[in-house]
Amino acid sequence: MIKAAVFDMDGTILNTIGDLTDSLNYALVETGHKGGHPEKMVKLCFGWALRLDMIKALAMAKGFSAKDLELAGNKIPVEDIPATEEEINELMRVFTSYYGSHNQIKTNPYSDIPEVIRTLRKKGIRCAVASNKDDNHVQILSEKLFPGLFDISIGRNPEMAIKPDPEMILSIARRLGIKAKEIVYIGDSEVDIMTGKKGGFPSISVAWGFRTGEFLKNHGAERIADKPEDIIEIIKKIQITDSR
Repeated sequence: MIKAAVFDMDGTILNTIGDLTDSLNYALVETGHKGGHPEKMVKLCFGWALRLDMIKALAMAKGFSAKDLELAGNKIPVEDIPATEEEINELMRVFTSYYGSHNQIKTNPYSDIPEVIRTLRKKGIRCAVASNKDDNHVQILSEKLFPGLFDISIGRNPEMAIKPDPEMILSIARRLGIKAKEIVYIGDSEVDIMTGKKGGFPSISVAWGFRTGEFLKNHGAERIADKPEDIIEIIKKIQITDSR
């Protein structure tokens, strides 16, 4: 029985790529690297933790192809990506500072996502957010763009392991007083697929975010939503399977 739906933020409920692209290009130029990268490339840099995101951004600035960016952190070890500690830390510093004041310019919920969340709540399913995004940004965006829709929102903070460690989602289960298997986790990347498998709870991958449906399938996605309304139908199917 599914009692709660936990959503990733970037690429799942929020289309943040415009602000992320502008902020990353600004930070790259400010730190002496090539800027002007399109959204379709910047998408491939985000989805893990901030540090790896910045390493992948440096790889992009130094000429990595889209295919190489998809593999970076997966089949291409982080150690093989050409980036110094100084470069990584400086890019993180500039990006974090700039994005913190430019994260609500182009960012908006994906079409139909708020209505899907309202529908789930009407069905008695609690809703929450678990993101590797900075916790301050998660709280601000949740409250401003989804007022009253989430019971709990958690972002990256020093006291919590980040995804693909499932602790964020497991902590939400504890706070809601439910079991891990009573949660469905919804995200748009390979990190989210890994999180569900490590945590032992069902997951749904969405194909409108930072990764394509084909990419998600190739990385082990068991359930893929092509449009927001599919989330409701997939949860119904999980409920039916669990009741047998």
